[in-house]
Amino acid sequence: MELRHLRYFSAVADTLHFGRAARRIHVSQPTLSQQIRQLEEELGSPLFERARSGVRLTQAGELFRTYASRALEDVDAGRVAVSALRGLATGTLRVGYPPSMRGVVVPALAAVLRGHPRLALSAEEAVVRRVERRLTDGKLDVGLGYSPARSPDLDAEPVFDSRLGLVVARGHPLAGAESVGAKQLAGESFALLSRGLRVRARVDAYFDAMRLAPHIALESNAVATVLAMVRAGLAITVLPEPRLPDAERLVVKRLSPAPRTELAALLWRKGAPRTPAAELFAAEVRARSKEDAG
Repeated sequence: MELRHLRYFSAVADTLHFGRAARRIHVSQPTLSQQIRQLEEELGSPLFERARSGVRLTQAGELFRTYASRALEDVDAGRVAVSALRGLATGTLRVGYPPSMRGVVVPALAAVLRGHPRLALSAEEAVVRRVERRLTDGKLDVGLGYSPARSPDLDAEPVFDSRLGLVVARGHPLAGAESVGAKQLAGESFALLSRGLRVRARVDAYFDAMRLAPHIALESNAVATVLAMVRAGLAITVLPEPRLPDAERLVVKRLSPAPRTELAALLWRKGAPRTPAAELFAAEVRARSKEDAG
């Protein structure tokens, strides 16, 4: 018994007509009839009743149809799985994310690349507005941002709470505090992300709520530059907490009262197919988000 026997049998069982079945699977009717006879001989039982009034499944044919359909479904599923695996072996992955989420994205990308070293990765760090625009235009496969998305053309899948935390050098006087309030922040020098970035708007709103007018020593659109200033002991900063790099030299402290959280989210283009590589990356982000929450 070969796969074509199952396909030929299913075509006749669906149409109950040898001529229509032959046209559906693009073979001649004599060839189809011959293949069905071979299948019946192998099974030792007729599968169809052939009469002038038409074609009907026999009891054996009805029984065999269930197993044939299941086998064909399994073969089709296997073909899809192999195709997906081939896509992971030779495909591409284009990811966009804001600088504040680098600590989540980089470990997820590294895990994907370790498992599939032939994937071509493209990681674009940009403000959330640009990430959304690039994703909407089909220039990215998946993005990270916030829920809800600004664009109606995107779906936002929440993955973790984005909390603001105070980041200081390990030797800073505030490094040993259990939590830090507005009075302790007064008189400190801050390195902050530039105005116009979403994280900076959240930080400014928190300072306003605390009636705190911070001394801003540095503004930069690069998280790495902000953290370099903090690492050198020249300033402190407020950033979203997850996966802070250089944990040996930097410390995240809880702010009191706690700032309002936002829902960080995987962003997908509505109605667009999700590539296997993008799904794999998303799974890594979800897994790391659960670890952080735990």
